[in-house]
This record gives sequence, C-alpha cells and structure tokens, in this order.
Amino acid sequence: MQIASTLVLAASLLVGMGLAGTEKHPGRLVVADGRLGQLQIIDLEKGQVVAAFSTPGPASVYPSGNGQYAFAVHREQNRVSVVYGGLRLEDHGDHKDLVVEAPYILHTLTSGPKPTHFKTHAGVVTIYNDGDGTVAVLEEKDLGLRLRVSEVATGAPDHGAPLFMGGHVLVGSLNRGVVEVYTRLGRKVSSFEGCPRLHGAAILGSRVAFGCADGVLLLEQRGLQFVGRKLPNPSGTPERVRVGTVVSHSRYPFFIGNFGQGLARIDTQITPYPLPAQPVRFGFDREGTLVAITANGQLHTLEAASGKVLRSLQVSEPIAATGEGAVRPGLALGDGVAYVSLPSQGEVLEVELRSLEVKRRFAVGGTPASLAWLWVEGKVH
Repeated sequence: MQIASTLVLAASLLVGMGLAGTEKHPGRLVVADGRLGQLQIIDLEKGQVVAAFSTPGPASVYPSGNGQYAFAVHREQNRVSVVYGGLRLEDHGDHKDLVVEAPYILHTLTSGPKPTHFKTHAGVVTIYNDGDGTVAVLEEKDLGLRLRVSEVATGAPDHGAPLFMGGHVLVGSLNRGVVEVYTRLGRKVSSFEGCPRLHGAAILGSRVAFGCADGVLLLEQRGLQFVGRKLPNPSGTPERVRVGTVVSHSRYPFFIGNFGQGLARIDTQITPYPLPAQPVRFGFDREGTLVAITANGQLHTLEAASGKVLRSLQVSEPIAATGEGAVRPGLALGDGVAYVSLPSQGEVLEVELRSLEVKRRFAVGGTPASLAWLWVEGKVH
C-alpha cells in the first residue's frame, strides 16, 4: 500500500508540473495553390486538412520566425495575407503548454505594389515591393494586436532582397547591383556596390551573403558599422552560372547557394557541389540536414560540409523551366521531414529524411505549390 501511495503521489506531482502525458505536436503545413487564391492548412498530427481559405490570389508562403504564422505574398494582387496556424504557447509560470486551435486569417495587408521577396529575422519582417522599391517593415510581436507597418523607400522600382539585422534594414537591389543600409526610420547610412544582378540573401550570425552575377558579396556587422568583401566566382565558371539563392543554418559556419547544375559552399571562397541536375528548391531542415529538389524530379539529402549526396529519391516527373504558366513543386523542411508539393497530381508528399522514404501522401486537389511548415516549441496534453 505504501508503494502504491507513493506512485500515485509522484504521478500527481508530474501532472501538476505539466510533465505527464505530454508529447510534441508535429506542426501544421500551409499549402498555397499555384493557380487559385486558396490556402489550405494540414494538421500533421491528424494527417488531414483542417482549414481552407480564399485569398486575393496565388501566393508564395513563408513561416514567421516564431512558427505561429504564415505570410502569403500575393505579388500580382498587391496584398499579403497573414495566417494564424492555430498553434500557440500558454504560459503557466514554470512551463508553457502548446495550445492547438483552429487556424484563421489574421490580417490582409496592402504592403505596397508588387510585393515579392520576404524575409524575417530577429522578430522583424521585411517585404520588398518591386513596383516602387519600398520595403514594408513590421514586427511579429504586433501580429493580432495593433499592427504597425513602416516603410523604407529606396527611391525607384527594382527587384530587391530585404532583411533586418542588428537594428538596420539592409536592401539589395538587382538592377543597381548595390546593398544599401538604412535605419528603421528609413535614413540611409551606407551602401556597398559591385554586386551585379544581385539576387538572394541569407543571414548567419553577424554576416550576410548576397548573390551576385560574378560572385557573392559578404557583409559583416561590427558594432554599428558594416564592412564588406567580395568573393569572386571560381576560375573557369561558365557564363550565366551564379549564386542567386542563399540559405544558412546555425549549425554550420558557411552559407549554401545554388550554382549552375549544383550547389555551392560559401565561406572564404565559393566551392561548387555538383548534382545530377539543376537545383529547383533547397534548404536546411530544423536540425541542419541539407535537402535539394533537382530538375530531374529527384529529392536529395546531402552532407552539408562536403556536398556529398547521401540519398536520392524520385518524387516527380522532370520539372519544367519557369515561364509559360509553369507551376513548380514546393519544398518545406520540418523536423527530420521534407514536404514536397506535386502540382500536377494535387498532392503533397511527406518524406522522412533519415531513410528518404515517402511516409504519407496528402490529397489536397488543385495545383499545390508553395509550402510553409509551422511549428511551435511546446508540448500538448
């Protein structure tokens, strides 16, 4: 009887501390249709669509930094939809519980003409408007409250790469080949030239990498100042081969970019990583596994430090080039899992990265394209 009483007391204490009967929620997946103004939300625990919303038009979707929201950027409709994914933390003092709710559209914003590139860092969202060269700036903590959107004006329409870092807004411009550094109030404090056809940007610690037609421009924040240096393309690089998309992960001291028919490691130099075909989508999962979809329809996992292909899986037919109304597969990377949209089949695949096996197929219909994985660090009772 004494042993039984002790066990009951211990179990009661664990429940009171929020430690018993808890498990992580695998998150939710936002699926944007590539032809229609429609967003669907898949609950990855239930394995089914739990919400669908009509939106101003087709969108590219991106997760917020805290994993609670998705930003759907409707370029042709000059709008941005903010979706609450239905996952939030409830503070209980000594611990936080994950609360699972119904998703809903939180805001529909007019950020500016032709909103295109999106980036969030340190809780600050930046969206570049190609139509007039302005950058919309907002803070994630204001979502659902009194949302304030400020604006940084670069002076002319362009195709830009914006990001917030260390109290400054950095804006890279494709046509002018320059990175300009602004205060939050929109005052320009410095600029860095010499990056022709600038495209793509990523942050790693105190460094930022911007892709250029002839190499990569690296900026490093030192106190209140930024210093820059240029990494040239390797000798013998074919014409039109360049870095145009950049990603990073805190686990590694280098960036990864696309580079012709492969990827490239970017640190003190640009080191090409050959692939069987041109990369279409690539990125890191939560733990730092490097993943790429190539134009031959294959999904690959790679060793990030060397570029060695670890596993490959055929997930689709060969992927058409952009243009002519083509809708390409989307890729979202979660916790040891890749999600791949198949526009021509109306499906989303869930692929386990360790084995590179398809674990589930979600029939969503339509033309699924861009994907965003939402996940909050917490446990649900």
